[in-house]
Amino acid sequence: MIAAPPGTLRVAVIAAYPSVRAGLRERLERDPTLRIVFEDSGVPPGAMLPSEVDALVIDLAGEELPAGTVEAPAVFLIDEAVESVAPGPAVAYLDRAASAREIAAAIHAVAEGLAVFSPALIPAISQVSPPAAETGQLTDRELDVLRLVADGRTNKAIARELGISDHTVKFHVGSILAKLGAESRTEAVSLAARSGLLPL
Repeated sequence: MIAAPPGTLRVAVIAAYPSVRAGLRERLERDPTLRIVFEDSGVPPGAMLPSEVDALVIDLAGEELPAGTVEAPAVFLIDEAVESVAPGPAVAYLDRAASAREIAAAIHAVAEGLAVFSPALIPAISQVSPPAAETGQLTDRELDVLRLVADGRTNKAIARELGISDHTVKFHVGSILAKLGAESRTEAVSLAARSGLLPL
């Protein structure tokens, strides 16, 4: 894992084909606010933790991404052949032909906990798998964050406690709100307590 200078976002590039990874790396390295710290042909479960990177750039190349594989903010490069993608609160869906500027903008957006959708891909995106919110299942890390939120900790305090970045905390908080159907941190804590996820 390559260390990134202060002020830059750490990015992992995931693509099945070496030529695609090389092309993405070449485009993204033009932006001084981004640093490629990891490259691979796939994302095995548990291999990419949100504490290690600020965002993933994943070329799906017509393939489906296994549910639950990615826990960090992610930019998915997809095409109309994709029938199912992994939805979440901090993701971007771009056409595989997206420009370096578009990909970089999407990386910064998801690192801040936002979602980005390329208008041309809306029909494909409408075919996504059922979101995790429908299952109501929180990951162990999300439960850790939720307990600290319930203690009244700020994002910075949570980041220090868990040894992760502020960006990652924002991602987890957004995911928790989405999964619980809450509009605020206070409502999320209340819903979690009533459902037995937090001790009363």
